[in-house]
Amino acid sequence: MLVREMMTVNPATIDPSATLRDAVAIMKSERQSRLVVCDGDEIVGILVDSDVLRADNLDARVRDAMSTDFHKVYADATIREAGNLMVDYDVGGLPVISREGRLVGLLTARDIVRGYLREEKTRVSVESGAIYLAMTRSREYEHYWLDRLHGFGYKAAITQVGTSSELLALKLRESMIAAAVARGVVLEVPREKIALSNAVRDAYSQLAISNPGLGGGFKLAAVRGEGRISVAIFGRFGHALVDGPEQLAVGYSVI
Repeated sequence: MLVREMMTVNPATIDPSATLRDAVAIMKSERQSRLVVCDGDEIVGILVDSDVLRADNLDARVRDAMSTDFHKVYADATIREAGNLMVDYDVGGLPVISREGRLVGLLTARDIVRGYLREEKTRVSVESGAIYLAMTRSREYEHYWLDRLHGFGYKAAITQVGTSSELLALKLRESMIAAAVARGVVLEVPREKIALSNAVRDAYSQLAISNPGLGGGFKLAAVRGEGRISVAIFGRFGHALVDGPEQLAVGYSVI
């Protein structure tokens, strides 16, 4: 997951010339224990509630209590990268910036925990799981969805195929069965392999109707739940259509 998916958008900020009394008021009203200190558009520090508690005078300026030793993270960085920064530098939160350097959010350890709990509560169907897995754009996201689907009690596999139109149907079926057997999605017995083959055929028939007689490159995902299995095929047809629309088809079968 990316930082922008879990961060607090439009975080509370404060000017370095404001008083700590002002900071306390903002923390209470915004229910935040951490403020980003900004001098105009520039992030110059972080003020946390412990900084305020250590101060002898609430009329002191924020600049005198804030920490200038802070680290930022890009909104399109992964949660893993942000978490590593928090651990490496022993901080509880990071200002989030765009690639242009503009403050766009604040990510705290609480945001990460809350985000993962929200993700765990959001259960997806076998069909949706196959679609999400097939449409992943990187190896990291493949592992994320494989792990998440496993957490739901599903079994899942993913593979890729690129071939001519004459071999496309056969290669889709063979590759998906091989990947599913290797990951334990189906057993190497005729009944389960036929069920998976039917799901692949169901999805391929949808693609063949829209683009008959064309080969191409596709990602295939199979997800098995209790008593059923779904296959999603995602990609593009033909070398001439590499810049054309991507195609998605979903097949289903009962085991």
